[in-house]
Amino acid sequence: METREILRLIELSDDPVAAALRALRLLPQLDERLNLLAEALGQQGRRLTAVNMREMEGWALDFQATASSEARNFEKTLARCATPAATWMRAVFLEAAGNFQAAAGLLENLQDAAWDDTRALRLLFLSKNQFKAGLHAQACASLREAAKSAHSYRTLSAIDRLRERLKSSGAIPSSRSCRVALVGTVTLDLLVPALRALCFGSGIDAQVFAGAYNQYQQEILDTSSRLAAFAPEIIILVLDWRSLSLPDEASGESDLVEARVSMLHNLWRHCRQHYGAFVIQHNFEIPASDPLGRLSFSLKGGRGSLLRQINLALADAARNESGVAVLDVEQIASVYGKGTWDDSILWHTAKQYPASDAIPILARHQVALLRATLGLSKKCLVLDLDGVLWGGVVGEDGLSGIELGGSPRGEAFQGFQRYVRSLGQRGVVLAVCSKNNEEDAKLPFREHPEMVLSFEDISVFVANWNSKDENLRRIANELNLGLDSLVLADDSPTERAWVRRQLPQVEVPELPEEPSLYTRALDEQMYFEALTLTDEDRQRTQGYRGNFQRQIVEASSSNVEEFLAGLEMQVDLRPFDEANLPRIVQLINKTNQFNLTTRRRSDVEVRNIMTGPACYTQSMRLRDRFGDYGLTGLLIALMEGDGLRIDTWLMSCRVLGRQVERAMLASLLRHSAEARVRYVIGEYVPTAKNAQTRDLYDRLGFECIAEEPDGSRKLRWRAGSRPFECPAYFSVNDQTLRIPKLASSK
Repeated sequence: METREILRLIELSDDPVAAALRALRLLPQLDERLNLLAEALGQQGRRLTAVNMREMEGWALDFQATASSEARNFEKTLARCATPAATWMRAVFLEAAGNFQAAAGLLENLQDAAWDDTRALRLLFLSKNQFKAGLHAQACASLREAAKSAHSYRTLSAIDRLRERLKSSGAIPSSRSCRVALVGTVTLDLLVPALRALCFGSGIDAQVFAGAYNQYQQEILDTSSRLAAFAPEIIILVLDWRSLSLPDEASGESDLVEARVSMLHNLWRHCRQHYGAFVIQHNFEIPASDPLGRLSFSLKGGRGSLLRQINLALADAARNESGVAVLDVEQIASVYGKGTWDDSILWHTAKQYPASDAIPILARHQVALLRATLGLSKKCLVLDLDGVLWGGVVGEDGLSGIELGGSPRGEAFQGFQRYVRSLGQRGVVLAVCSKNNEEDAKLPFREHPEMVLSFEDISVFVANWNSKDENLRRIANELNLGLDSLVLADDSPTERAWVRRQLPQVEVPELPEEPSLYTRALDEQMYFEALTLTDEDRQRTQGYRGNFQRQIVEASSSNVEEFLAGLEMQVDLRPFDEANLPRIVQLINKTNQFNLTTRRRSDVEVRNIMTGPACYTQSMRLRDRFGDYGLTGLLIALMEGDGLRIDTWLMSCRVLGRQVERAMLASLLRHSAEARVRYVIGEYVPTAKNAQTRDLYDRLGFECIAEEPDGSRKLRWRAGSRPFECPAYFSVNDQTLRIPKLASSK
């Protein structure tokens, strides 16, 4: 067959690059094969897929191994081809030849056609070449991005292997580290690399334990088990529906449901009491096939009906049991597709559940819940306007020319606005960052009848012609949040790429061209997963809006004291209690900036502190004439000998600058004096985010008594040395004075 005829057939195929590689065997001479491939990659190599990327890699490595000289010449030939496929193959040849920096340069500039395994593979190979070139920090950053976009188990496993090599070199920074145990009724080994890779992508250095098949009860209850030796911080119970041994139809369904849920409830409590571990319980998929058909749901004792009742009962039990969350596997399986979620062949041969292709989506949901548990969920959604909240450009098309309501596309923008508004109502901070004239940008909010979002939903509104990264820094600063708390929704590929490069801390999901798919694109990333929904969460936007009124008062005040006095602040100080435990644990695990020691604790640990005889606890609520900040400050102090050590002191970023820390400390020092404590020790443990508190104790009058090379400090306040007064502009209701713990512990 002639080369031209082969090229015509290649052009007609669904994947021309893969077809070209397979067609090489039709030509007997090496030069003919190379000419065919060069022409095919140059003419038809515009679309990269994970499949053809792997095929090109395999072919190039084989060719390099058997004909290195010809491979070098062919790489130079491909340099004249500007297509993505030719660039990819050049990078593979350069890596095989040991030219890692050149390969990395090509891969870094290669544009991604989709946010899928194609992007993940490019970033994986980029990371590998950066690592081989000694660029370990860059390799780590590239591999993290690869994990975020990987969709296949094969790619996640490769990411995990390279992650292990990077870790061995000491090149991996992480936001949090934790020990995660997987136990259950299925084979768990395949889940481990996917879970580790996705944890890595989320900034979590996870040590993962995989229990033996169907040994979960023994491993949890046996204090000498491998699980006990692992000392897990989080335990994920991975049970499948078959393990419940439900008949097709049962009598006495209430007793059966209660027995199954009670058994799991007892295991939760054992995990909490004996390991102090947070528990993530999988609920149960309702299988796609059932001999009763639809009757399985409509009959009270049908298996489908029983599984629904068990799932609801598990949710109720977890709602009333602190430190437990249910992962909705039934919903995940439904979204994925139950026809392929459960592979009966794999189940019977290896007790593998779910199917290996479904493991990535399950692991992503597990990691989203881990992020929420560890306080790593995002806090703020930043919205572009044109092309995101409405179609068209308001500055050019005018108010009547934008697409919003009244058409299928206009209704799609409204649907996305409804989703965004609901995020705001559950505590996600909403901000606007738009390249626009400010008055044009505000016009739809003021006058368009089809707008769903209002000004009151937006905490910070920034519209100007500055670069997006500059404005995102401004938004983070005004909200007093870290850049790693932000998610940017922007329809411009150029702007998305720019922000990813300039501000890698900010999450920038890939938005599709079709606005009807915006909600799904944002929702499936699970940036804002939460364990609880507190009153403080619901009131967060209102609190930020109140800040603008406070700024007006501040601008009209002649000095700080006048401004603070004008706020008419009321401080309520109380000991920790059960009613506020979810919010207390949330603050301990999420607060980063004003956090002197950044010690994270589970609810079990906090409850032990609450009941400890030598522990002082203080929760702080602040309100002023513009609104209620809610519970926004915590302090824990422990008796040690004749002194008191401040173990934990933190405040939400929303109350910084109000001097409320002085009211909190005044209460503690007054209590210490009444208990005849000789001295109070304050600690500062530096992190990447709490530098603003380094000299807090110095400013409050403590003397430094020790400083470590890593920047950790210990400072002391001597009892009776001098009075410490609460500022007069606070009205303080101090209930902590009624606690006799310190005096009775001496």
